Amino acid sequence: MKISQFVSGILLTIVALAPLNSYASSLRCGVRLITVGDYKDRVLSECGEPDHVQVWEEERVYSFRHHPRYYGVYDNYEYVNPADRAGSPYRTRKLVIVEEWTYNHGPTRFLDHLRLENGIVRSIASGDYGY
Repeated sequence: MKISQFVSGILLTIVALAPLNSYASSLRCGVRLITVGDYKDRVLSECGEPDHVQVWEEERVYSFRHHPRYYGVYDNYEYVNPADRAGSPYRTRKLVIVEEWTYNHGPTRFLDHLRLENGIVRSIASGDYGY
């Protein structure tokens, strides 16, 4: 009785901890490993051209409480309220080119989805079985 409760408790814990979305931390291309932070050129040289590509642009607004002197050119900073510069946060707008790449490795392996932002791998996720 106690053993069956113990086993069912372990199985219930495993099922509860199993992720709903299967996120991978890396992509294997032959003997090479692609991880988050790698550049687009390295992915292309190790894995080849993806089977499907989606590309779009996003405009992102970053806010800072203090003037971010380390961030670069000062001309593109805006104030939320130009009349009251003392207490308002600074904002800057940056254009981000987002690419979603899909690699199909065949019916025996999962699809791999890479998200690249400005040419850098930001996330890797596994999908359903390939075709």
